[in-house]
Amino acid sequence: MIRPVSDDSRFRVPGEFDAIACDVSDFVGDWTQLDYGDPFAPRIAALREEFALDDVAAGCATEFEGFLALKRWVRSRWNHGWSRSFGSVADALDILREAARGEQFNCGHYSTVFRACATALGWPARPVSVALADCSFPRDDRIGNVGHAIPEVWSNEHRKWVVMDPDLNVHYERDGVPLSAWEIREAWLSGQADCVNVVQDQPEFVAPTGATIEVLRETYPALATADEERVRLLCRRFTRHRAMDYYARLRIAGWEWLDRRCLPTFVSHFSPAPAGRWTSHMPDIYWTLNMVRLTTQPAWDEAGAKLTIRLQHCMPWFDHLEVSVDDGAWARCGEGLDWPMHAGVNSLQCRAVNALGRPGIATRIEVAYSPPRW
Repeated sequence: MIRPVSDDSRFRVPGEFDAIACDVSDFVGDWTQLDYGDPFAPRIAALREEFALDDVAAGCATEFEGFLALKRWVRSRWNHGWSRSFGSVADALDILREAARGEQFNCGHYSTVFRACATALGWPARPVSVALADCSFPRDDRIGNVGHAIPEVWSNEHRKWVVMDPDLNVHYERDGVPLSAWEIREAWLSGQADCVNVVQDQPEFVAPTGATIEVLRETYPALATADEERVRLLCRRFTRHRAMDYYARLRIAGWEWLDRRCLPTFVSHFSPAPAGRWTSHMPDIYWTLNMVRLTTQPAWDEAGAKLTIRLQHCMPWFDHLEVSVDDGAWARCGEGLDWPMHAGVNSLQCRAVNALGRPGIATRIEVAYSPPRW
């Protein structure tokens, strides 16, 4: 026997909801474990103003092109070398001012400057330390040359961390996709280095010469007799495998990556290795940023059907959330909102925006809705 539909409102359905498309990026890891710096700190603000950083990426069509422009600009400020100012420079502003006077600095300083400039422009970046597999007791041309410092910057465009090396003025790609430090490491240790394209920018790295080598001899006792030929060999060792062999050991945010192909070392360059925690859990070192995730709860009343949305973000320097309904203009919203359904396809996009006005990655959902026919 077929029973008639009850008039009891408890059993009245709101029509049909059907999700037909969904692009929701899940959060990975703990994005709050790192201090990303303060874009509005006085020294960062002075850096942005004094060196006209807004002009560096002006005219770039994409965020990634902006990263490349910044990398290129940082490399152009000085050539790799050593300075008696090493002990007196406190931050990127000091380094750039000293470089403008002709001083030369090395990879760690390039990384520091790139990260501070990225912070000033609203791009989260972080320091990464890499090293050769056999870094404990180096010999010959490896002395003073077992590690490298690089920045990674979060790419909304590629939804990942990517290496920008302003010292060598390169980034790394595989199948046209820029790589993280861990991905470079994996390619090297798995014998797939030939699959990686090292994209060289201008100006290129040049081997130090002249007065900066005198500073090197004063600074590092093991290199007290180094001359230009010795330094040239150091640089040749550094670049002969496109620096990919320097990614065998990886340290990020106090974590040292661990696997059977490259076990931890307790000594680095004849000295105790830096203290760190070991991990083989990818989210510990590769967490996500600038994403929004949502939860939904259907509801209906006499006014019609709706989805109640709750939003969470993982954005440094967060300012506000925005939504776009049916591909309309972006509008500010709170952490919760009601999304009324209309007949047909309903679309909703959500994103976070940071304090410098840079939007994050948009989450999108499309729902087909058919109102009840009784």
